[in-house]
Amino acid sequence: MKATSVEVSLHRVPLESPWRDSRNRVTNIEIVLCEINTDTEHVGVGYSYTGGSGGGSAIPLIENDLAPLIVGENPAHIERLWHRMWNKCHDAGARGIAGLGLGAIDVALWDLVGKHAGKPLYELLGGARDSVEAYASGINLNLSQNELLDQVEGWLGKGYEAIKIKVGKEDPREDVERVGAVRDLIGGRRRLMLDANQAWTASEAIYRTRMLEPFWPYWMEEPLISDDVLGHSRVRQALSTAIAIGENIHSKFEMATYIHSGAVDIVQADAIRVGGITEWLKVAHMADAFNLKVAPHFLLELSGSLLCGVPNALILEDVEGGSLGELGLLEEMMTVQKGRWKPSHRPGHGILFNRDALDNTKVHA
Repeated sequence: MKATSVEVSLHRVPLESPWRDSRNRVTNIEIVLCEINTDTEHVGVGYSYTGGSGGGSAIPLIENDLAPLIVGENPAHIERLWHRMWNKCHDAGARGIAGLGLGAIDVALWDLVGKHAGKPLYELLGGARDSVEAYASGINLNLSQNELLDQVEGWLGKGYEAIKIKVGKEDPREDVERVGAVRDLIGGRRRLMLDANQAWTASEAIYRTRMLEPFWPYWMEEPLISDDVLGHSRVRQALSTAIAIGENIHSKFEMATYIHSGAVDIVQADAIRVGGITEWLKVAHMADAFNLKVAPHFLLELSGSLLCGVPNALILEDVEGGSLGELGLLEEMMTVQKGRWKPSHRPGHGILFNRDALDNTKVHA
């Protein structure tokens, strides 16, 4: 099997309603779609995403710099090809836009290998389990307290036993009121995760999380800007609440620094932002070597298969309104049922994009 060409396109999908956290307001999701054609009947489909900006910069990167490294090669040689692409990107900064391009191609390569082998992705990765628990997640700092409670009540009605809400209001007492109201609604048995989206300094994170600890948060996510490893270590040592980090970590090297610094309890590496499945697996297995669980950020349909492949899976994030299915991009939905997600048994990652929906959201140069 040899790759014969690489096709890439940008798609901008509006959200049904805007998302708001402590730092950002998001109105659309960008999808960078990558398709690798081969001299067989198989086509590998990969994708990456942004929260509304930067996706267009990944297109020329893929077309001019990364695709030429793939064409004519055997897509099964994923490690060889990944490192070839990473080396090409590294001097220019193998983070951000470079990760978007590298991640999209890498997902397509794994899809090709699965299709060629006739195996679903989760089995290729180890087949650790046949399903994984999911938690309901909302980007909901803009909602009033009553709107937030209505959202949470809807999640409970769908069978979720774990939920995550945003914190980081300007007045910390408002966070206390909102978190306390949600805890009263869900009861003491269900898990409640909190996400500050890098809002605070270390001292603020310690002070504000201690205010919220009476409501038994299962984890506090990204209390500080992700670059501040020592600050996260200080926060983790000061609190009884677990610290979750990873969505803004871009390589196994960055995550290794967090782990060795005692700065993380739950590893949340995003499969696209680290440059694809190949690097994500290294992060997951490194975490396992330190007896840490993984709970990847976003990407429901892809992250679910990854979690079903590795031994140290914790839980899958289901962001309301953010899955490919909810964005209207799929032929077949891959949804959470009664709080659990099951992977497709179709060869490859099993994600079938709706071509009409892609055409309708395509951004033309």
